[in-house]
Amino acid sequence: MILIAAVWLMTLAALVIWLGTARDQRLAIAGGPAGSESLALTQAIATVLNEKDLGFTLTVFESGGSTQNVQFLNDNRVAFATIQADSRVSDEIAAVTSLYQDAYHLIASEGSGITAFSDLANQRIAVPPTSSGQFSSFQFLARHYGIANEIPEALPMAEAAANFAMEQGQIDAVFRVRAPGNEAIRELVRDKQLRLIGIGQSEALGLKQPAISPGIIPRGSYRGSPALPEQHLDTAVVNRLLVTRADMDEHLVYRLTQAIFQNRSEILDHSLLAGFIAPIADDANSVISTHPGAQAWYDREKPGIMQQNARLVSAILYMVAIICSALLALRTHWVRSRRMRMHDFNKELMSLAATVRHDQNIQSMLGHKHRLMDILEQVVGDLERERVSQDEFEQFSFTWQAVDALVRDRLLLFGVGEVDKEAKA
Repeated sequence: MILIAAVWLMTLAALVIWLGTARDQRLAIAGGPAGSESLALTQAIATVLNEKDLGFTLTVFESGGSTQNVQFLNDNRVAFATIQADSRVSDEIAAVTSLYQDAYHLIASEGSGITAFSDLANQRIAVPPTSSGQFSSFQFLARHYGIANEIPEALPMAEAAANFAMEQGQIDAVFRVRAPGNEAIRELVRDKQLRLIGIGQSEALGLKQPAISPGIIPRGSYRGSPALPEQHLDTAVVNRLLVTRADMDEHLVYRLTQAIFQNRSEILDHSLLAGFIAPIADDANSVISTHPGAQAWYDREKPGIMQQNARLVSAILYMVAIICSALLALRTHWVRSRRMRMHDFNKELMSLAATVRHDQNIQSMLGHKHRLMDILEQVVGDLERERVSQDEFEQFSFTWQAVDALVRDRLLLFGVGEVDKEAKA
């Protein structure tokens, strides 16, 4: 019974683990306000990616804008969010990808007398909600142009409310940060006595906020005939980013980044802005760092350090090959010279043995004996200096002993050995 219970418990545990791993991970995205391009694009991304078997499911929520989205990320209420690149964030926020570019828009009524941003002093202005990055952008511009204390009539309101107030003549201007061709702005300016005002000094703005760069609102972005704007309109632009927490799992961010770029053509069928999705460039002006998981995807095809320094590596390998060849040649020469030296000794021993076999002179035989000892002394010296190996010495000693025995035998024939024994006795 105990064994059966244990088997059932193990089976149940395995089932629980399998169900836990098989369940898709649910990821929330704070997309932006209703009607915004960022919300539409993130919804398009979620629609396409959720049809793939990626191991996660994306859910997009409406939000108040960049400022609120950053707070949602910091509170761990969402996994990803869209923000303007000029939003104030901590190091705990990291970029995943650039979605598209937003442009600063200032729309004024014809009779307001507004021809530049600095003319907004003491005018009635509709600005985006305080929870949005657009509101922060407006405050930034007001400080730059020195009118921050002269715009008490700047009223935060939603896009629909601002459009209605503009139509009713209750406000003189509207400020927004939106992609050129924005539908809400198009609806606002359609067949109305309104005009777009350029935002100058974008280069100077970039000195204070590196995420800002010079850009344009193309001619005819909001009306083709008569064209509105009538000419390309200078303004400041800023990237709209998809961001996450810096501590988000790198593999998860890598898979999401990979899925977005590999399915961009399908996302484009749902939102034309998908055509502007781009990596976070290495030299991006954004002060927000790229998440390591996303960076790993962007760097996947970059040449490694070996490829980047191919010529230097080739030169080093060539020099190493030359040095190794030279060392090998020197070693071969050394081994050959050592073998030749032992060959000479062995050859001398064999020559000495041939001489001893035919020599009949006792004095010559004693000289041969002394020569044997001299040869042995030379070889032992070479062994100590490692000019010969132990194996070579053993082979030599075998030959030397044979020749030495031959010399002793020849001396015994002449009675030299017997005389020596009697003298010692």
